[in-house]
Amino acid sequence: MSQPLNIDKDASGEGRISGRINVDNAAAALSRGTDLFAQGQRAQADISALQSADSITLAVLLAWAVRARKSGGELTFSGASPRLRAIAHLGDAELLLGFAADNTDHAQQPQLP
Repeated sequence: MSQPLNIDKDASGEGRISGRINVDNAAAALSRGTDLFAQGQRAQADISALQSADSITLAVLLAWAVRARKSGGELTFSGASPRLRAIAHLGDAELLLGFAADNTDHAQQPQLP
């Protein structure tokens, strides 16, 4: 059973995203994502507890990253699942999302199951 989408920050200010991003909550997720970054600031969000890894999830993460950049800041993500990394790789979006910096094995490209 999937958990509802949860977006919060820990004591250090790092974002934590858990649950599922899907067609039913994507619009709400887009507006809630601005809580992850402040204008002109660099921020990181841990997505290791994110249960979804599909094109909708990728679209929302990309929209958050673009909004952060438009505000003069940067939002990157850590803890991406292999499947989400593979989808981002297909769309050449790894750098924008910060996945390349989080990748510990650059020689092995993620594969879609």
